Amino acid sequence: MIAVTQPRRVAATSLAARVAQEQNAPLGQLVGYAVRFDEKSTSNTRIKYMTDGMIVRELLSDPMLSKYSVVVVDEAHERTLRTDLLLANLKKIIKKRNEPTKRDAKGKNNTTSSNPLKIVVMSATLDAEKFSKFFSGAKILYVKGRQHPVKIYHSAEHQMDYVDSAMRTFFQIHTDQPPGDVLIFLPGQEDIESLQASIELFARQLPVNSPNVLICSMFAAQDSRKNIQAFAPGPPNTRKCILATNIAETSITIPGVKYVIDTGKCKEKQFLARAGGGGLDTLLTKDITQSSAMQRTGRAGREGSGVCFRLYPESAFKAMQVSSEPEILRTSLTSSILQLKCLGQDMQDLDLMDKPDEESIISAFRTLWLLGSVDQKGSLTPAGRKMAAFPVDPMYACSIVASEGLQCTSEVIDIISVLSSSSKLFVDISDQRDAVAEQRRKFRHPSGDHMTILNVVRAYEEISASNGNTSANKNKAAKREWCRKHFLNERTLLEAQEIRNQLRTVCERENINWTVSALKKTAVVGGAKEDGVIHEEDSIIKALGHGLTGNAAFLQPDGTYKQIMGPSIVKIHPSSVLCDKKVAAIIYDELVFTNHIYARGVSSIPKSFFATHEPLKQRHA
Repeated sequence: MIAVTQPRRVAATSLAARVAQEQNAPLGQLVGYAVRFDEKSTSNTRIKYMTDGMIVRELLSDPMLSKYSVVVVDEAHERTLRTDLLLANLKKIIKKRNEPTKRDAKGKNNTTSSNPLKIVVMSATLDAEKFSKFFSGAKILYVKGRQHPVKIYHSAEHQMDYVDSAMRTFFQIHTDQPPGDVLIFLPGQEDIESLQASIELFARQLPVNSPNVLICSMFAAQDSRKNIQAFAPGPPNTRKCILATNIAETSITIPGVKYVIDTGKCKEKQFLARAGGGGLDTLLTKDITQSSAMQRTGRAGREGSGVCFRLYPESAFKAMQVSSEPEILRTSLTSSILQLKCLGQDMQDLDLMDKPDEESIISAFRTLWLLGSVDQKGSLTPAGRKMAAFPVDPMYACSIVASEGLQCTSEVIDIISVLSSSSKLFVDISDQRDAVAEQRRKFRHPSGDHMTILNVVRAYEEISASNGNTSANKNKAAKREWCRKHFLNERTLLEAQEIRNQLRTVCERENINWTVSALKKTAVVGGAKEDGVIHEEDSIIKALGHGLTGNAAFLQPDGTYKQIMGPSIVKIHPSSVLCDKKVAAIIYDELVFTNHIYARGVSSIPKSFFATHEPLKQRHA
């Protein structure tokens, strides 16, 4: 089989669909794909597109990747954490799989091997010499691309409001330039939704004889079916405008694009590790790199000559970093170190292109020790091996493993499935805040956000069951209308159902009974009424607490919360059920930094829980 890895799931799925179409074969047969929580392949699949995280996970069951004869690592210049770990392992695997099996009569090596491996590392903007040196002088092949000429325009000065500038540039193109679709690069989902609303507003005011405007959006958290709409040709007399994050930067070709508007911005995650364990995730808007700018420009020249409008001066382009900092130097290493432990590897000993700093490694080990994944000597525990089997963050995997002893696995999986979805459950509409608050009150649980999520899941299941005797289309319409009425993202709930099924399968493999439940299913249609609210939440919160011990804070005399695993003073996020309450201790899913450090996904937990938590007792002893 040929494995082709991609940094992003959208690229993996869209490329697989494109190649399957060109091979005139159904997707999932000759050509398939595998991304987190979604796979289409069979034993007959010969070309498999996959995210780099999926092939790293395959190393757990097949450390030599023996079913693949060729591994193509695409877009290697992005240097994701998983790509770096994959390259380090491929370097070891190729030495073992390609070593000589025999010597000829003269004593020379015979290089034939029963199962040799070929590795191809690809990118349009790769530092080829660095990768060649890493693979002991591997051959470099420069392939001239088929990119057509692209004319580049820079703005005369910096644009303070890049969203407004992008809108003005789009309408200049729409009114003055020949036909051709427009691709606009923006940092994130919020900017995309804001620009979409502005373009739709002004498009309605265009003269009657002007071409229509069709807006499509592309971002990682969006439903794949909506992302695919960007690839479909627009109707006659219509200019298509695609609003995308950097997921449209590489690997994929959107037919019809002739114009690119580059805001010069992207969102990048930075994990601020603490040697004491834990840390703080920041997601900040920042300037792109020169290689990203080149990739974005190239999107306009895939099918013919094009134009790229850069909303920043040429001097700003020259001042950009040449390429982005490798992810391994700026993200949490907790999950990766746990997977490496299962492979019998240590990150410190791994032959990596760039070594992470010692503080990040120490922080990850302390977090894993706190979760019970490793012992005080750093050796993998049986519980840690179980946790590594789950395709979720180690803290959530820890909660699932802990739920077995607390007899509440069913509820914990329901909650974690929603938390692991790619988009938010609750929809916020700024001009309907009162209506949103009124509908959300039906699901509120006094213990906090996690049990509130469970109330929503159970209410959604009740709706589905109550319409079970109706036709499939009517049932689907009823659920969609119910979600719309209650300002819920149905796609999150549907995705959570698929994730839940996979987590249940892993539980069965690990001999965890996922059917055990601590609660009666008392949620009712339309939400949880007073007599339907779940009250027996102690065991569920405690199971979550085992995973979120590092994400906990105690109430201080002045009314603030202080982390128990760090020095930060945190506030409860305004979107939380507990934002107006004071409780002795809280656990939370994540910290986000804006003007304050906010805890999101918050639940109250008995303070006594931490006194009985074994690693914490050892730590304070």
